[in-house]
Amino acid sequence: MSTLSALHLDGEQTRSPSPARAATYRHFGDVPDADAGAPGNGQNVPVLSALDAAIDQFRRHLSVVGDDQWTAATPCTDWDVQYLVAHVVGGNRFASLVLAGRTADDAMAAVMGFPQLGLDPLGAFIETSAMQRELFNEPGALDRPVDHPLGELTAERFLTMRVFDIALHSWDLAMAIGCDGELDPTLAEVVLDIVLNEAPGMGFGIEPCGDVGPDATAMERLLDLCGRCVQVGSP
Repeated sequence: MSTLSALHLDGEQTRSPSPARAATYRHFGDVPDADAGAPGNGQNVPVLSALDAAIDQFRRHLSVVGDDQWTAATPCTDWDVQYLVAHVVGGNRFASLVLAGRTADDAMAAVMGFPQLGLDPLGAFIETSAMQRELFNEPGALDRPVDHPLGELTAERFLTMRVFDIALHSWDLAMAIGCDGELDPTLAEVVLDIVLNEAPGMGFGIEPCGDVGPDATAMERLLDLCGRCVQVGSP
């Protein structure tokens, strides 16, 4: 298991999310909401919009996780729903810390030092997503270097990795709870492009299935490259 895959904390208590909170995340391609903040000068607006879309997708699935579904298996080997959600929330916290200048080791230690979900998993996801988004959106933020387990990265490249992680795990979460996890076609194209332009296996040893044909959709190609060897949208 990679270091980032371990972003959870043993002893997390299984909790039901609170009712969906009032939180605005732009759908991919929509006009920014006033309280979301306009992208800073020179920011990569399409990828920031993709982050918003991925967050929205994950949030919608998380908001309907049932009390009896936290221990359900996910497409990620050995991960149940609770572990997967804690991984994504921990990833948000890790991102905020390294974007603020912490080293990867310090950020990892800080994240691993306390439970990720607490009594309100949905609230934890919304809060950490907003914090991460705000830091990515600061003027000039995407040009800065950040420390990462893979080495020093530009924040812009790290942003694409967060889009990938949240979007793909939104599909994993949907499959675990019996929902349709197919991404918006535009978001699927963006995430597929991220995978195709990254190191094989996203640098974490992800093995492709190799099952899709030449007429496969972006979503089918994405799932295949990420080792999700199942039918699109199939619980």
